Amino acid sequence: MKYLKNCKMNDLQWWGYLHVEGSLQVKRYFGPEDVKEAMESPFVALVYGPFMADGREQALQILSEHLG
Repeated sequence: MKYLKNCKMNDLQWWGYLHVEGSLQVKRYFGPEDVKEAMESPFVALVYGPFMADGREQALQILSEHLG
């Protein structure tokens, strides 16, 4: 898992994962419990985040570059 350093609280942070069936899922990041729950799921292959993005589309593009 990679964490972004020096994030501001008011910045849009995202995280995402690769589902075991191959789809990418991107979500807003609110805290480490989001990522922890995903990492414990048998349906999650890889987790990436949190990271900065201006919106969902940009977050999906960033996630695709790292996990796709």
